[in-house]
Amino acid sequence: MKGSSAVVQPSSIAGTAAPPPPRAADDFAAHGFQVRADLGQHFLRSPESATRLLERASLPHGAQILEVGAGLGTLSAAIASAGHRIWAVEKDGRLRSQLTQQLSGFGRNARITIADIRRINLNHGLEPGSVLVSIMPFDPDLSTELIHYVFASSPVARGLVVLPSISVDRLAADPNSGLRVEEVDGIARGDFWPPAPTVLRVVAIERDVRCRS
Repeated sequence: MKGSSAVVQPSSIAGTAAPPPPRAADDFAAHGFQVRADLGQHFLRSPESATRLLERASLPHGAQILEVGAGLGTLSAAIASAGHRIWAVEKDGRLRSQLTQQLSGFGRNARITIADIRRINLNHGLEPGSVLVSIMPFDPDLSTELIHYVFASSPVARGLVVLPSISVDRLAADPNSGLRVEEVDGIARGDFWPPAPTVLRVVAIERDVRCRS
């Protein structure tokens, strides 16, 4: 596996000042953070939006969750706060510190890996029945490719993801994908910074058992 990975350990040093709360997307915008268009970066602006997404996922307590493109960790923190074990994967190394702050209180229930998901062997570190819960890159080609990678080469059984509308249509129309895609909710472009450039959908994805030989 390429990239760096670490379990986030909570601070236990008595008398040490608590770190400042993690900055939200609007704070990153105000500080002039430059998003990477090649990664399709658009960051969720509010914890409330993250909680709504998590409710749509209908996860059993303590489920192992894979998050691709963890970004600023807003969804990551909601997942961990709900009692789930999260593996947060993010390619942009500039966000390591922010993700560590977001997940520092969850100990061994939170794992951060800074790497391209396509360079990770997901069979090592994910248990059967794991769930993908992610806001995928808003580049339609990239998001479609990443969905195919996760479901083709890992124990992930199903997912709840935010995708550009174009990506959803491509997945649904592909007879060889081996996936069933169902729209379960919408989400506003303005829920992200920068605002999403295209219509978004919240979709449930499952393996299509009819496609198995």
